[in-house]
Amino acid sequence: MFKKPFQTKPQSSLKHSSCRRLAQESREKFPLAWKLVEQSSGLRNKEASEVLSSAVVIAPDETPMPGKLQTAKFISHIGDKGEILYNDLGEPLWVKAEISGSSGVTLLPTVYTQWQFPGILPVIWTSALAVERLIGGADLMTPGLIVPEGGLPDLKKGELVAVCCPGNLAAHAIGTLAVDTKDIHRDSGAKGKAVLIAHTYRDHLWGSGSKAELPEIGSSRSTLPASNTASMGEGSSSSSTFSDSVNDGTTNPDTLNKGVGKDNFTSNILPAEMDSLLMTALKQVMSTVLDKRHATDLLPINASTLYSGYLVSNGPQGLEIDVKRSSYKKLAKFLKAAEKHGLVKLKDIRGETHVKELNWGHADLAQYQPYKVCQETKSKPQAKERASKQQQYGADGNGDNMGKIRVAELFRPSHALAPLFEDAGAQSESGFFTRQQARGVLEAYIKERGLVDANNPRMVKLDHRLCDGLLSKDEYAKLSTLPRDKLQARLQEKMTLYTQLLVPGRPPAVKIGRSPVVDVICEKKMGNKVITRIVGLETYAIDPTAIAKELRIKCASSTTTDPVPGKKECYAVIVQGHQVNTVSKLLERHGLPLELLQIMDKSGKAKTKKLAAGR
Repeated sequence: MFKKPFQTKPQSSLKHSSCRRLAQESREKFPLAWKLVEQSSGLRNKEASEVLSSAVVIAPDETPMPGKLQTAKFISHIGDKGEILYNDLGEPLWVKAEISGSSGVTLLPTVYTQWQFPGILPVIWTSALAVERLIGGADLMTPGLIVPEGGLPDLKKGELVAVCCPGNLAAHAIGTLAVDTKDIHRDSGAKGKAVLIAHTYRDHLWGSGSKAELPEIGSSRSTLPASNTASMGEGSSSSSTFSDSVNDGTTNPDTLNKGVGKDNFTSNILPAEMDSLLMTALKQVMSTVLDKRHATDLLPINASTLYSGYLVSNGPQGLEIDVKRSSYKKLAKFLKAAEKHGLVKLKDIRGETHVKELNWGHADLAQYQPYKVCQETKSKPQAKERASKQQQYGADGNGDNMGKIRVAELFRPSHALAPLFEDAGAQSESGFFTRQQARGVLEAYIKERGLVDANNPRMVKLDHRLCDGLLSKDEYAKLSTLPRDKLQARLQEKMTLYTQLLVPGRPPAVKIGRSPVVDVICEKKMGNKVITRIVGLETYAIDPTAIAKELRIKCASSTTTDPVPGKKECYAVIVQGHQVNTVSKLLERHGLPLELLQIMDKSGKAKTKKLAAGR
């Protein structure tokens, strides 16, 4: 909701009666926070109730809802409206708005309030790697949860939760549950969204306050050994357990408020020591899991896949690998240092860092003695399968990556060409070949059978397989040779074209023919009125309603979504005005390449044109 700048009206002071109503509402919805306040203030039973209910302003700095508040109405970048409550220092403490996953107007504490009262919300644990995506605007997926041995607390869909990292009760994000936690188990293999994020540390709501850094808030009961927990995602090794002390109200309030008792498991490691641990984990992986015999087929491997799927899970016993705690801060910098040291070679593929080679002959590996990792090691075939899956779907290996939509052309030999491919020994597990692979099959067939004309190397002699597969019946008696380039062109014409769609959040899908386009049509309606219509977003998992809401803000125009006649579950987004450029840029930011857009201007301002390459 606040990942982009939002608009607010001037702040105004709330009446004491409104403050008391809000205090009562917060007491009803968040009783644990008030219970901890009563305990820490030495108030008990009836005396506590009388004091807190009669005059909240007695201790305005010690209660979740202070006695003096400022309010300001806001509208987010996607059109959501609500109210922000500030204290007299200008710190945003609460938000009242309709948020995703919750019915009606919800009273939502900000991270500043959660940091002051860590027990105000139930805690859901996730890894530091997943937190980076949450801060970037993503929701928390189920494979990113860290599930304790005893399971998650019994929470219902729509309940507010705080998302924290192991060893620290300070929330990185706050949102609503997308599912009941009773349906999520350690080995359930569940997928989909777990928490719909409404507000995060370092978003623009946080930026409207004091911009305080994330505090370290620990508890003597929140230090958790790696053996007691497991992540829902196979590639994650972060370990923690759910803090019962936060949820049952038995934690010492002084401990929560003062932030003592930090987890020595990670907080005492110096950046230089983490640098050494990262390098050690890399050597461990190269010596055991990704050795020369098993890793060749996986290279090049995505940098994030290497980190989340291998380095994190192969650290020394009792120590957690976290590149953010090192002096490198970023994974790319660490890998560049490893490349400079000679352990790896890197390559940039479509804007992402990949490890191209692993140097198993390095002198450091010859002297390296592998150790036993602290968690159960998966077999190499399983690791290979997991890495292959991660290469297809993204770093999480579950189809929830935030990358761009990609389209790949694949070819399948026709019935007449099948014998040629069989004689050439060309095999493919999927039955499909890329354009380059198909050309290579033909070249190998020509070379193996010596079909190159000795007098003119450009010409190729035609045997019965080439004639059956590439010539028409009329050409049988007329042609005995053909130029190599014409043979290659005929090969592409005779093969059946398929398109593989790689859409984030979905498994790869292969369809016959070219990939469907998204139509962006600008046309006149009712005289001189011009509208822009977008059709076909569902093919690429883009929500038409969300696009309509964003266009309403960006174009300052009215928008609507109408069903497309004759097509089930297909909606057209309509926005007033000539908005072709705005629509193109917006869809490109959503990951849709421009070559998948077909733009037609029927408004009379320009001729019809198509952006789709090669169409």
